[in-house]
Amino acid sequence: MELNAEDVRKLALLSRLHVPEEDLEKVAGDLRHILEHMEELSALDLSDVPPMMHPDNGERPLRPDVPLESLPREVALANAPKGVEGFFAIPKVIGAA
Repeated sequence: MELNAEDVRKLALLSRLHVPEEDLEKVAGDLRHILEHMEELSALDLSDVPPMMHPDNGERPLRPDVPLESLPREVALANAPKGVEGFFAIPKVIGAA
């Protein structure tokens, strides 16, 4: 599949990504390589492969759920940019609609 700089600009706009002008040709080449690989995968005969929901076996090794001592408040707040009365202080965020 052929991709050019204009195609990359359109894809970047649709995906809300900033791609600098000097990188357009490199990104086009990278995308071309990815699409070629996907075409190779699409050409494989997978009729004998049973469908699956997820590529892993679903096993999740978990550590034992053992209660541990909490961090002292001073240690937890040691790297906080700002603390107020023993709590993390964060700026007020109000979303605009």
